[in-house]
Amino acid sequence: MFIIASEQTRELDRLQKYLDKLGQPYRVFVTNLETDLDQQTESLATFFTQKDPASKIGKPLFFNDLAVPELWECWTLGITTYLFDGEERRANVVLRGDILSRTVDRVEWFGQGEEIVSIDVYNRYGWRSKQSLLTETGQSYLDIYLNPQQEEVLLHFVSQGTFLHQTPKGRDRLYANKEEMQRTVLEQVLPEDEAVLLMDKSLLDVVKEIPKERLAYCASDAHDLDEIKEQVSQILLVEDGLLSEKIDGITALSGLVDVEQESFQPEAMVMTASQEVEGLSSLVHHFPQVTFHIAALTAMGPKLTDLATRSNVRLYPGISLDKYEDLLSSCSIYLDCNRGEEVWSSSLHALENGQVLFGLKSSVHQEAYKNLSTITDTVEEMKQQLDTLLQHPETHKELVREQARILKLPEKEALEELFKRLEGGTA
Repeated sequence: MFIIASEQTRELDRLQKYLDKLGQPYRVFVTNLETDLDQQTESLATFFTQKDPASKIGKPLFFNDLAVPELWECWTLGITTYLFDGEERRANVVLRGDILSRTVDRVEWFGQGEEIVSIDVYNRYGWRSKQSLLTETGQSYLDIYLNPQQEEVLLHFVSQGTFLHQTPKGRDRLYANKEEMQRTVLEQVLPEDEAVLLMDKSLLDVVKEIPKERLAYCASDAHDLDEIKEQVSQILLVEDGLLSEKIDGITALSGLVDVEQESFQPEAMVMTASQEVEGLSSLVHHFPQVTFHIAALTAMGPKLTDLATRSNVRLYPGISLDKYEDLLSSCSIYLDCNRGEEVWSSSLHALENGQVLFGLKSSVHQEAYKNLSTITDTVEEMKQQLDTLLQHPETHKELVREQARILKLPEKEALEELFKRLEGGTA
């Protein structure tokens, strides 16, 4: 399975997670110039600079391991890190997202007066993969893409928009623009016998030689797809939402859950943008054996913070995406009881992670949820449903299957068959 996308996006992440659930191997090609990519992903830049598989072996560079002139030192004050030559600062060292690991994302080199004149970018494998030379206004005028041996392989003359590929044998090639280089590279990387999942409709013309039976388009919504449907065998929806009705040639992936991989844990989750979560306090007091994880993107109001004294409550104000996904994978119960807008389509993500939805018909965020047996009219009825699950945890998988059946969520076996047909060119 070969995925083509314009860049790494949330939709691409979701598509990869669905394919992982299905046990479907895949490769990804992004049509940008990113150089910090995982082992199964390639870009226009890494096509030239990472020919050797060994170039994708390694770990991020620890800040003290930066190669600097003799007597220079790497100093750090909290999260601020810089290079010091004994008299003055010579560069900022910007750390990667995991600050505590103190590994290098980029080095911003100073000219006179600490004006940044160039930037070195380091990838997750620990070597410098790009250097940008800057104008006086801080704009890049030349981007240099390097291989692990630190040879200058690809030059991007930014203002002109041209690219120069430099080869060891001196057979350099000039590309007039990104589009020309993109077309040339895709002609070389497009597989002859794999299914292609396209996430950028502007590239439909580039993949026109791919048999329609092996070509699918991944869309974020079901609108304005008639023209595209004529050029591909299948449209896959990776949006955060339930497909209200079956549409020929369109398959929704949202809601896919691998029931057999799920096991029950007495952990409940709610993601809210409001302190108004109906019945939450009552549930917390009634079920001390359940740990309630309450998350929000912002600070929380007193109706939530007052629950912090309870031993079975965990609060996550200003939750990060990584922590949110950790909770999705570790909890078995989701409470769709919060008033106001839903955050991050969290109830749908809960379904995908095998959580049983509990809530009130007056506050659920999807009309279809009202058909579920665990969505009730009153808090007392919800307590009874939750108590039944806690008394009989072996019913967890059956409740998850019931959710999938009633909500008409994608079936794993049907999707496996679809991708099998795509790979075989019979879709």
